[in-house]
Amino acid sequence: MGISYNLTSLAIGIVVAGVILLLVRKDLMHSRYSLSWLLMALGIVVFGCFPKLVDKIGSKLGVHYGPILLIVVGMALILIKMLTMDIERSSQERRLRLLTQRLAILEGESQTNSGKEDEI
Repeated sequence: MGISYNLTSLAIGIVVAGVILLLVRKDLMHSRYSLSWLLMALGIVVFGCFPKLVDKIGSKLGVHYGPILLIVVGMALILIKMLTMDIERSSQERRLRLLTQRLAILEGESQTNSGKEDEI
């Protein structure tokens, strides 16, 4: 007799939530990002404990095989996460480029000022 998938899903959801809370507590993950991961852990727990819920939601949406709904929604969420990560990375690259330019300007001004002091 093996462990049921309900208990396995419950354990996975609790472990994921625990790890996320630990990462936030140790300041290794920003709380803004942790919310989506905690919602995912909650979804794992809920759909693991109530597997018929997936079938009911799928039938109401016209999906004949409920687990496919989870796969499609999961893939959509992954694509959205990738898009937001690319947007964030682009923003950081833009800020880094601007800071690099400002630093170069300040270093140039500093060298110019130190050159003028040497002449005096």
